[in-house]
Amino acid sequence: MRDIVRILEDLAAQKQLEYHYGKKAALNLLDGSAEENKVYLLHEYTNRKSEYNNSGTKITAVNYEGKFFLVKHSDFDQHYFKEAGTEETSKYTTNIEPLLITFNELGNSLACLGITINEWNNIDVTDALDANMDGLLCSYKVNIPVCHG
Repeated sequence: MRDIVRILEDLAAQKQLEYHYGKKAALNLLDGSAEENKVYLLHEYTNRKSEYNNSGTKITAVNYEGKFFLVKHSDFDQHYFKEAGTEETSKYTTNIEPLLITFNELGNSLACLGITINEWNNIDVTDALDANMDGLLCSYKVNIPVCHG
């Protein structure tokens, strides 16, 4: 069984996303090093809960729960949608909307690995973290069976 950290790291590499894992304060240290056209998957610490068989003698799966940012560097002064410019140049259209596709692709990739997805949600974020990023704050609850060989 592979841990969710390694699984998300591999999926990020396949999708050419810059992956970082750690607590939110450490992820904030990207300030100044975030590249403009790069998409980042910033994975916060995850919770792991073991699931045992009926007799309580063997772990059969692990339930993971956590959050990650799926974001890209943004212009702090850029408007959110239509309030001070055109929709085509907005934070939503240029930064957030394309990441919704990436988010769905990541979820489908997890499901194709035989992982049970119990929750796969996101919310829009703008000007997030010290690096001034726009995108999605994603939350997940997944169940990964343990292979006993």
